[in-house]
Amino acid sequence: MAVARWRITSVTEGSETWLIHYEPVDGGGEAFAASFPKEAFEIRMAEHGLDSLDEAIEVLLYTPLLHAMHADGHPGVLPVLEGDAASARARVLDQVAACKEQYGEVTTAPANGLARAADPLQVLRERVRVDPVRVATIRLEIDGLLARESTGGGSGG
Repeated sequence: MAVARWRITSVTEGSETWLIHYEPVDGGGEAFAASFPKEAFEIRMAEHGLDSLDEAIEVLLYTPLLHAMHADGHPGVLPVLEGDAASARARVLDQVAACKEQYGEVTTAPANGLARAADPLQVLRERVRVDPVRVATIRLEIDGLLARESTGGGSGG
């Protein structure tokens, strides 16, 4: 199967959500939009031990493709929680790399090839704020819950 290429055409900010618009570059597939809650960037950073907003953006951009890749019969490509942040980071970055090589690639290159065209992701870089204390707090909670479950503490509510 040829690797499909998707272009991010625009990013729309809502009060609680970001909407990211994808279009096929190579003519295959249908244009679509994916929505992410505004806190998704901090949550993904905590879940997967990501070091920067750019890593979180990349993981979120590939999330729809990872789900499609999984649905098309590729096992083990959905991001899952790992027992420690370093393992989680390595796993999700490996999954994104595998997606790029085997399934689909996301680009922000302008359709007309003009180098000076605006980067649609710039709005995310400018407006998304990451609170490192919140990220660390979420990761500590994840670690505590995973530890409790691994020792038989259960998952009750």
